[in-house]
Amino acid sequence: MGGNDEGPGATNAGPFHAKCPSPTPAARIPTLLVLGRAHSPSAGVIVPDVLPTSAPEPVSGSSEVVRPPADLGAHQLAVALEWSRRGLPVIPCSRKDKRPMVGGFGRTATAEDMAPFFDPDQVRAWWTGRYRRAHVGLLTGRSRFDHRGLVVIDLDMLKPDAAPLPEEFAYASSGADVLEHLAAEAGADWPDTYTVLTPSGGVHLYFEQPADGPLIGCATGAGTTAPHLGPLIDVRGHGGLVIAGGSYSPVQEIPYRRASPPGSRPVPLPPWLLAMLRRPAPAAPAAAPRPASAPTAAGTRAERYAEAALRNTEQTIRALREGDDRRNKVYSAAIRLGELHHTAPDILTEAAVHDALMTAAVACGIKGGESQAEKCITNGWARGLRSTAAGAA
Repeated sequence: MGGNDEGPGATNAGPFHAKCPSPTPAARIPTLLVLGRAHSPSAGVIVPDVLPTSAPEPVSGSSEVVRPPADLGAHQLAVALEWSRRGLPVIPCSRKDKRPMVGGFGRTATAEDMAPFFDPDQVRAWWTGRYRRAHVGLLTGRSRFDHRGLVVIDLDMLKPDAAPLPEEFAYASSGADVLEHLAAEAGADWPDTYTVLTPSGGVHLYFEQPADGPLIGCATGAGTTAPHLGPLIDVRGHGGLVIAGGSYSPVQEIPYRRASPPGSRPVPLPPWLLAMLRRPAPAAPAAAPRPASAPTAAGTRAERYAEAALRNTEQTIRALREGDDRRNKVYSAAIRLGELHHTAPDILTEAAVHDALMTAAVACGIKGGESQAEKCITNGWARGLRSTAAGAA
């Protein structure tokens, strides 16, 4: 942000007390996505809202080329401290695959666990020491002020080598296309809020977590349960993270840049989007009636066992470290929980298992990050369900 009066928040009343919704038209963001680094010169230079003195500036006469910061470590430190000053927890992340380089921030993290991520001295130590050149990550669903923080909608580009999308989404070349379609179906406009353009051409839409009710969690791509929104759209809420606006990517030689007007802030989720993120789970098929002689107490024991299995599995995965074959361990854990699903379907739901394993896998630093974790969890869960079905009478 150009100064203390701009950016995600500037008062002690809350991280985003003063709102300045973007006047940007709905068509603007899909255009940014299609163009990637390019943008309309008449719209002004796109720069991070977090703008320390060492921030990269556009090369004179070009609206697409950005000079790297003279001192990358000093730049990243300034970005991290600025976001920290706004009351949001920050974390060093890998410059290559964006995975977190420090653990202990998942959904079950206590206030004591989270304290280092809010501590300016710890932040300064990270970016002047071992993680001097690391990406700046923002932990979503947390805040020093209201303890709720952000939920970020991550709109990805369709990769050339990606598998074809389902027929109902064949029109989409980006997550922005999908979100625009969802908004149109709801009779709503494009949600204008604090917006960051990623180096790969994707878009991050920053929103405030709802003021009441459960926090919005995390979801990757399409899914039948909340908070999944659709293909090419990831949701990063409680227990998740995104790379912060202003963080510079040496790999792509460009920063994460603010695409919304100066002074814009994250706004509350629009009602239609909040409703989708909190939509009830699809009704489960009616269970076949039990034989009159079947015992009923076993169900309670099964549910208690399932709860313990899910909790213990998450803790076990979270404790893994480099050299512990993390990918196979996550895959095997998903298989086992899938095999147990039929014993306690109300406890071991696909969403509950996915969220628990994803949080733990990211926390333990699984190689390949969330993308690899998603494959391990999805494939393992499907195999676990199949093995149960194959053994059924």
